[in-house]
Amino acid sequence: MKGKKVLSLVLAIILIVSALSACGGTPSGSSGESSKESSSPDSSSAGSSSESSEPQSTGTEPGTFPISEEPITLRIMVPHQASQSTSLNDLEMIKEYEEMTNVHVEWDEVSAQAYEEKYKLVLASNDLPDAFGAGFGYDGSIIYRYAQEGLIIPLEDLIDSSTVNMKKWFNEREDFRKLSTYPDGHIYAIPSIDENQNIRMGSFLIANHTFLDKLEMEVPSSLTEVEEYLRAATSQDLNGDGKNEIGLSFAKRDPNGITRMFSMFGVSWEPRTYLHYTGEGDFVFAPIMDETRKALEYFHTWYADGLIDPEIFTQDGSQLRAKGADQGVALGIGDTYPDMNGNNAEKNEYHIIPAPTMQDGNPGLWYRDGYIPGYSANQFFITNVNEHPAETLRYIDYWMDNNEKALTNRFGPEDYSWKWLDKENGVWTETATIPSGETRNMENSTLYCTWGTGIPYWCFGDFWGQKEITVENALERGAAIRESYIKVATPGLPSITYEEAENKEALTIKTDLFKYVDSEIANFLTNGVTDNSWDAFVKKCSNLQADRWVELYSTYYNEMYAE
Repeated sequence: MKGKKVLSLVLAIILIVSALSACGGTPSGSSGESSKESSSPDSSSAGSSSESSEPQSTGTEPGTFPISEEPITLRIMVPHQASQSTSLNDLEMIKEYEEMTNVHVEWDEVSAQAYEEKYKLVLASNDLPDAFGAGFGYDGSIIYRYAQEGLIIPLEDLIDSSTVNMKKWFNEREDFRKLSTYPDGHIYAIPSIDENQNIRMGSFLIANHTFLDKLEMEVPSSLTEVEEYLRAATSQDLNGDGKNEIGLSFAKRDPNGITRMFSMFGVSWEPRTYLHYTGEGDFVFAPIMDETRKALEYFHTWYADGLIDPEIFTQDGSQLRAKGADQGVALGIGDTYPDMNGNNAEKNEYHIIPAPTMQDGNPGLWYRDGYIPGYSANQFFITNVNEHPAETLRYIDYWMDNNEKALTNRFGPEDYSWKWLDKENGVWTETATIPSGETRNMENSTLYCTWGTGIPYWCFGDFWGQKEITVENALERGAAIRESYIKVATPGLPSITYEEAENKEALTIKTDLFKYVDSEIANFLTNGVTDNSWDAFVKKCSNLQADRWVELYSTYYNEMYAE
């Protein structure tokens, strides 16, 4: 922490010297000629609101406040989760920040369930916002396509000329800069970065220990034992409501939830690429692997016998939690046990179980999130109608300090759901409850913070390493990762964006191919697999250019990332 104080002092001196030597305000546009051209609204481009007008400079020196000498207004489109209890427009931290910055943001909040379709429609429209905000996994191919058309502006020069935190970390962490750079050499979107060791894996199997205790069964450790537990739980009424219990369930926000279970048949299905990594830069299209067919045949019997909740295709996270707390679910796929009961263990107590072994007794696989765990690509980007791009980047840069501001963005103000234990040495902890005494959850946390929605946050491993973990579900998650899941984790894969012509080709292939695969996987799960239906499926995937999809990804992966 003392080193950070020295760094802060050095930065402060640099900023003062810069202010004394500056001839005027920092230009709000990019310092690079090509970037300046891209960021200027073009009257011939969709979404243009003025004729060849340059971005207006109202800015002050980077790292100082207010951000703008004159009040400015930005319109930023963001997803809104049902579990977020407060609109960003009403959030006190946002209102207080407006007073500091002279920047008013009109947050255009769109239901998270409809967001994917909506943001694509908006990009294709003539009514662009100034920026698209964090909280959604934007498709890099979509961003690149519209960047090539001039609707999304490059940011690397603005980062160097207008930011403090982003500039520092992009310069110090070449791996993050590399992952954020598109094939033409530009950075078009800002990531979120959260190197918490507890998020190296994204989802786990979570068992209902209330049911296990009533059945007098041990925690299942193999796929066979998982099936035995599900059959026992779904064949009787354990909670006294007159109905047999629900077996395996998860929310539709994880549409590949069932494919995580395929790992117990030896196929690792990366959910953004639908690829299985065989090592040394080689990939296979996971949906057509023999192991996938075997998994589908096996899990169809689960579905046909009522071991899988038929609502996995329709229910959202809040519906799953309500079901898990009230009715009870035998087994879930989720982040931590609050995913299954919203921290309400009055009726049903849940805990993460170790990754089960395969049917043959060998360790299964489990998908690891991302090429660099904690790096979420494409979380914030700026459009060409934005008249204040530098101020816009500075607006989010403040919250990306790998320190107190990032925590406030994610968890709320100090002493609400986190606190310093030793501020001088940077030791901190999350809290299990909020000041009212209630158990902290997503709903009451977002009364006071964005939780990374709208504004990205950057917290690196060094800062997370100073955290003292005390919250029970975080301790459980960390132990499950260290002792089980990370040991059978597959290599994480990056999202790849291609050169312009191939980017369009890849986007077309991906859109049609993945939509077809999703439909057929659901069909096979519910209705079963036959030789004829499988052969037809494999042939259709071939016709939809699955081989070309693998070729494109493999080529770019090996050029950019292979060791």
